[in-house]
Amino acid sequence: MKIINQNDIDRIVEPKKMVEVVAKAFDIYGKGAFSMPERYGFEAGGMTFLYMPCFTDHACGTKMLALVPENRERSLPSIDGVVVLNDRITGQSRALLDAKRVTSWRTGATGALAVRELSDENAASVGIVGCGIQGFSQGVCISAVRNIKKICLFDPFKPEAVLKEYAEDLRKAAAGEIEMFLCKSAEELLAGSDIVVTTTFATEPVLPEEPELLKGKCYIAVGSYKPYMKELPDSLFHLTDDVYVDLPYACEESGDLSTRIESGLLDETNVKCLHNVLDGSQSKPASDTVIFKTVGMALVDLVAAEYICETAEREGIGAEVEF
Repeated sequence: MKIINQNDIDRIVEPKKMVEVVAKAFDIYGKGAFSMPERYGFEAGGMTFLYMPCFTDHACGTKMLALVPENRERSLPSIDGVVVLNDRITGQSRALLDAKRVTSWRTGATGALAVRELSDENAASVGIVGCGIQGFSQGVCISAVRNIKKICLFDPFKPEAVLKEYAEDLRKAAAGEIEMFLCKSAEELLAGSDIVVTTTFATEPVLPEEPELLKGKCYIAVGSYKPYMKELPDSLFHLTDDVYVDLPYACEESGDLSTRIESGLLDETNVKCLHNVLDGSQSKPASDTVIFKTVGMALVDLVAAEYICETAEREGIGAEVEF
C-alpha cells in the first residue's frame, strides 16, 4: 500500500487538472454511476467526526475526517483525517492519503468549477473571508480558471504578521501576477471583489446586510456544514432567486440554506444542482448575483484520491508499506 502525505499531494496536484477531475466526478454524479451511502457523522467533545464511503465502477474508498474548530487556538489544523482508497476488484487497501489535503484541493477545485460555470467570465478579483487551508486552495484554484489580478483577504482572528505571510504564500502559489490586499473589514473586502469566498466556522453571517455592497458578485460559500452554521446574510437572498449547490443534501445540512428555506426566504424549488449546469440541462444564472453553496461529497473525494494515487504510482511519489 502507498502512503501519500500532504507534501506528496501538494507536489502532485495541478490546480487546473484538479478542476477537471472534479468536473468528472460531477459527471459521474449526474449519470448516477456510483453508490454513496449517506455520510455518517457524530459529535463528541467539541469534535465532529465524519465517515464518507463511496463506490464507482472502478474505484472505492472512504474518507474519515475530524473537524475541530478549537484547533485554531492550538495552532493545529481544524480538519484532519485520512482517505483509504481500495482496489475495486480485490478490495485490498491501495493507498492511504492525507485527508486534509484531499479535502482542501477537491473543495478548492469545486469552488473554482462553480466560478468557471457561474461567474462573469471577466471577473478579475477574489475576496476570501477566512484565511486557512480552505481559503488558500480556493484562491489557487480560482486563479487557474479566471484571469485574477487581485485577491483581498479578511480574517479577524489572525494577526497581521500571519496574514502577510499567508498572502505572500498565496501570491506565489496562485496563477498569474496577482496583487494581494489585507482588508480591515468585510465591507472593504466586498468593495474590492468580484468573487467572494467564505471559508469559516461562523454561526452568524460574516458578510454585512448591505445590498448595495453585496449585489453583482459570485459567492462561493464553503464553511457552513451544520444546520446551526451560517456565513451569508439574509440580504443576499433578496438579490437572486436561485441558489446553486453541489448536491441537494446541502438544503438540509447547511444553515445557510436550511434556515432560509424554513423562513420562506428561499424556495427549495429554486435550488439548482451544479451537475445540471455542466450537462446543459440547467441554464446558467440570469442574475448577476450568484450563490453557490458546497457541503462536499464522498464521490468527489474518491475521484480526487484516485487521480492523486494514479499520479503517485506513475511518478514514484509516496512511500510503499506492507502490513
